[in-house]
Amino acid sequence: MAKQQRGSTRTQSRPAEPAPSSGKPSGGSASSKPSGQKSSSTWQPNRVGSTKKSGPNRTLMFTIGAIIVGVLIVVGVGYSQLSGTKTPAANDPLITPGAANSTPSEIAVNGRTLGNADAKATIDLYGDFRCSACYTFTEGGTAAQVNKQLVATGQAKVVWHDYTVIDLTRGSTASRDAANAAWCAADQNKFWTMHDWLYANQSPTEDASAFTIARLLDIGKAAGLDMTTYTTCVQNGTHNADIATEEGSIPGSVTGTPATIVNGALVDSTFAALQKAVAAANGASASPAASPSGS
Repeated sequence: MAKQQRGSTRTQSRPAEPAPSSGKPSGGSASSKPSGQKSSSTWQPNRVGSTKKSGPNRTLMFTIGAIIVGVLIVVGVGYSQLSGTKTPAANDPLITPGAANSTPSEIAVNGRTLGNADAKATIDLYGDFRCSACYTFTEGGTAAQVNKQLVATGQAKVVWHDYTVIDLTRGSTASRDAANAAWCAADQNKFWTMHDWLYANQSPTEDASAFTIARLLDIGKAAGLDMTTYTTCVQNGTHNADIATEEGSIPGSVTGTPATIVNGALVDSTFAALQKAVAAANGASASPAASPSGS
């Protein structure tokens, strides 16, 4: 399957600050669509003079009709782009994770733990690979800042936990299937590689079509996994029971995704809040948070 480099186009089509996805069925994170507006005026065709035959000017009618059709096409395309209604198809090109937001290769990895095992601060990260707010956390710069300024420096380690809230609110098993695929990658010590690929190819509308079994296999292949073991693991749902067990012990303070807990205390999923909590765990005061572009 063809690959393309992730750019800024998709990020621009998303809301700047989507609300965290809720685990409650009544709090689904699907984007609402704006309702159309009706004009209060009624269009009236121009009438010909009394010296000509009565009836509409057919040339004028065709011209106006063509203009209306053109306007409707433009409006339809624009609305589709703004609302992000396009969902991934099985044969859509895969998107390669952008270098700026990919997990740094120099950071130690042990399964789903990122960073030095002896770090004084532990950031427990609860996420869903279908979650739009998790995408913003991952691709919007916060995760990159955490990795480069807190994890790479040995101040903290990040431990991933699955919370498949989109399955709960919107149905299907796509969140679980994506989580299982990431566990299968973890078996090859490539969880964070797969983590980056899954978010790069997530549906902007959190649609399940992004993570069909066939597409998860394509993503794994593009990510460079050993397909002999990965394929069997994904197709058999090898880690589905492990995911269910982990979700059974999610802290009560975690009600949506993304959620971050530092040394047992729930912390806002912003770099400033995480930096402050990590500094406290290391017995120091946090320095002013740097902007994503300066990380």
